[in-house]
Amino acid sequence: MSETPAGDSERSDDLDLKMLNAKKMLELRKRMNLKIAKKNEMEQQAERIKNQPTDREILLKALIDRGDEVLAAAESSYPREMGMMIPQLALLIKQKKITMNTGGELLQFFRTIGMRVSVNTSISVEDHGKFVSLADKLKQEK
Repeated sequence: MSETPAGDSERSDDLDLKMLNAKKMLELRKRMNLKIAKKNEMEQQAERIKNQPTDREILLKALIDRGDEVLAAAESSYPREMGMMIPQLALLIKQKKITMNTGGELLQFFRTIGMRVSVNTSISVEDHGKFVSLADKLKQEK
């Protein structure tokens, strides 16, 4: 059994084809690994962004007493203006240039810049260990 030269050329063609296929498979694996790495990086970046507090949350953390009520009232009265103001206030808080603590201070700030924000207020008095509105207390005394 002697091998023919045609058989040798077929084997070399098979080897060449196998090598080409192996190169293509290697290239595809590299591409897939790159895509997976990019996807993982984007997911991690999205997770970092998701974990960062919003400007509104930053502002709310800086407020005490009835600050959240004043902020909500200002947002309902002036939604467009507050949409621009909240990021600026949050930036100033991040930079520690302002430390607005109470709702009264925030309300005074809004009034100083010309925003007439009205907050629902009520006066309560203690009656036999319970807090009752002043109006109810006056009605009871009549």
